[in-house]
Amino acid sequence: MDVKVLYELQKVDTAIEQAKVALEKLPERTLHAQAVSDLAHVRSTRDNLRREQLTMEAELADIEKTSVEIDAHQAKLEGQMKTIIAPREAEALQREMQTLAVERNELDDRGLLLLESSASSDEELRKLVEIENHAVEAESIAVQALTQAAAAKSDAITLLLVRRAEVALSIVDTDIATYDRLRASYKGIAIAIIQHGVCGGCHMDVSVSELDVMKRLPADQVAECPNCNRLLVR
Repeated sequence: MDVKVLYELQKVDTAIEQAKVALEKLPERTLHAQAVSDLAHVRSTRDNLRREQLTMEAELADIEKTSVEIDAHQAKLEGQMKTIIAPREAEALQREMQTLAVERNELDDRGLLLLESSASSDEELRKLVEIENHAVEAESIAVQALTQAAAAKSDAITLLLVRRAEVALSIVDTDIATYDRLRASYKGIAIAIIQHGVCGGCHMDVSVSELDVMKRLPADQVAECPNCNRLLVR
């Protein structure tokens, strides 16, 4: 088993995994998600405002209709007043006319308030349309940036996969099977290097005597970490 070649394969595999994680966590992905959220929020606010305007318009229409009916009723009562002689009947008509006048004034006040609110909503809606246009542009820019960044990262992964295939060509299937098994068991690190007496896989100290034993192993025998059993590059 050529541990050095397996170590090169591991470096490529590690780079592939890191590139895949980086692809999922691209800053451009976060920026695009925020742009989408901002656009959705603006559109939701705009739609809510438009619904409020429709409600106000419907109420104004009802006020206008009711006002016309009150005016017609008021005119009818005024006509009756000219023909009534009995004081009680005249008093009753006057009370009814006063009630209609109060109702008419209340409708006028409510209508005026709705007109003012509608005018204010028109201005707010105009501003929201401008904000929406900017949000649409920002989302478009964000998706373009994400597409470009993702494509670049995907190209890098493709190159790494090609490199992995090249390295794997010189490794027998049984060694790759052993490597894959160890890599799955040891969180992606099947092959380690000892630096300054410390295993690069488990980060535990390897004694001088243990290092001496490894050095004395035959060239065709694989050295293992005495602490974690990872294969070691000699």
